[in-house]
Amino acid sequence: MGETPALTQPRRRRTVILLLGLAILVRLACVPNRSYDYMSFLDPWYEFIQANGGLSALKQSFADYTPAYLYWLVIASGPLAWLPKLFSIKLLAMGVDFLCAFFVYKLVQLKYPNQDSTPTRLRNRPIAAFFTILFAPTIPLNSALWGQCDVLYTTGLVACLYFLCINKKTFALIAYGLACSFKLQSIFLAPFLFILFLKKRIEWWRFLLIFGVYFVTVIPAWYAGRPLLELLLIYFNQATQYKELTKMAPNIYQWISNDHYSTVMPLGIGLTLVTVLIMTWVIYHSKVQLKPEFMVTLSFASVIVMPYLLPKMHDRYFFPADVNSIIFAFYYPQYVWMPVVMQIASAISYANGDLTPLIKVCSLFVGAVVFVTLQHLYKTAIQKA
Repeated sequence: MGETPALTQPRRRRTVILLLGLAILVRLACVPNRSYDYMSFLDPWYEFIQANGGLSALKQSFADYTPAYLYWLVIASGPLAWLPKLFSIKLLAMGVDFLCAFFVYKLVQLKYPNQDSTPTRLRNRPIAAFFTILFAPTIPLNSALWGQCDVLYTTGLVACLYFLCINKKTFALIAYGLACSFKLQSIFLAPFLFILFLKKRIEWWRFLLIFGVYFVTVIPAWYAGRPLLELLLIYFNQATQYKELTKMAPNIYQWISNDHYSTVMPLGIGLTLVTVLIMTWVIYHSKVQLKPEFMVTLSFASVIVMPYLLPKMHDRYFFPADVNSIIFAFYYPQYVWMPVVMQIASAISYANGDLTPLIKVCSLFVGAVVFVTLQHLYKTAIQKA
């Protein structure tokens, strides 16, 4: 049976333009939605910044986000104030959706390069991955409907993975530093980076770039008058908020009453630490080669194990896993069901309301994804052990 022919260049170009236009229209259709987060946080922050002199407003502690994101609100409420407020606030995240898709495209292209040695029917998979990211429901739901910014740090994580796959370690750690500058949830990739450090893929001194990048991002807010110590402790203060085992996240804590918070909280952290240490021990003592295929697997395992086992996770914290599951499925098509599960589970978590009881069921299916991913990681590692 002959191979399926790849799209001809003119047809491919027309298809790409059409799908890009459709991806933009989907996001524009979502923009008018005023989410709870928008009304409770983003809109008041925008108004506060606009009423208090733009950048100089950042000297005050009016938001629990890091300055890296608040700078965008300074731009949105200042130079872009002529745009509709909802649109200007959501514009950054919607635009970064496409950057995230680009890095996913580059990662999948490592697996299916546009070369004569690549079967013709596989050469369109990188561009298919690009558009899968753009049209996966939780991507526009997060950026365009909710106005959230999870794609900002997730793009940093995906870029970090890509640069490590091509051995551009400085760029990788800078990308990770940028991710950390936006969200604390960037630590979900920390087990992946720690293992690469132990395997001598990353030198210790490169990790200083993470702190250097974060420090650079807080300089304008520091200059505006906010105390440096306060800027450096933003994540510490965030970690002490919300005394809940889970906030709609489809993880194991869906099955545990919040009445046991004080007892379960340290146990959950311990369980996560033990799991990561076992994963680290197995890989460290293996002779597995750190090729893109393995690093994609390890990255996915890292960003899904952490929010599944850690307590105090929110509904949006599986966003990196949503994206990485798509990359993983393009590398290993037998796991195409994983991104389907992740999309359904995350979308139901986002919905809240009448669908809330289904989150418990979703946590079981996400648990199956975690188990199979770790099983695949283990088998891959011990093959070379």
